[in-house]
Amino acid sequence: MPTITNTALESLTLAPEQQAQKKNELGQDEFLELMLTQLRYQDPFKPMENGEFIAQMAQFSTVSGIDEMQKSMEALSTSLISNQALEASSLVGRNVLTPSNTANLGETDTVEGAFELPASAGQITMTVFDQSGNLVRSTDLGTQSAGRHNFSWDGESNEGSRAPAGEYTIKIEYGSGENAAAAEVLIQKKIASVNFATNGGQISLNTVDGQSLSFSDIRQIQ
Repeated sequence: MPTITNTALESLTLAPEQQAQKKNELGQDEFLELMLTQLRYQDPFKPMENGEFIAQMAQFSTVSGIDEMQKSMEALSTSLISNQALEASSLVGRNVLTPSNTANLGETDTVEGAFELPASAGQITMTVFDQSGNLVRSTDLGTQSAGRHNFSWDGESNEGSRAPAGEYTIKIEYGSGENAAAAEVLIQKKIASVNFATNGGQISLNTVDGQSLSFSDIRQIQ
């Protein structure tokens, strides 16, 4: 009675396309068996030179090394994604600064943010517009040095009344005339949840106002 080996069982369970793929693969055992067969049946009057033998071994070692490197890189990628997921989950409920010119004003809260100046500047002005483009608030921020500076809008309009809840556009400009320029505005957002991609791709952070952020969008964690 013939013996049923593990290899035979494996060939029965593999799909036809998997069997064809496995037959075409050349692993370490197959490579060594092929080399021993080559040595066994070589012409005794023209034996394989040492250089040819060493070249074949070096070629196999290179392929094997690349395969091991690929496995190591996959393990490293999995580890990095896990660390990123852990870091992302710790941001839920935290406030972050992200580049944006739009902010949502609630019934009683304030809008917090910051702006970046490439150099010291004077005549810095913050203007707030509603969704229709109407000017709601204009505030003089004075003179500031280069770097990042915080700002806050309590929701008060130029008329002294509180602006209705909704989305507003905030612009910060410095200088005057031909030297006037727009500063980069950063708005404070609160992280509500985290989305983990099922295919191991990028992780996204969802804010309470419905915006989706990536890690690269975050300038500061508060």
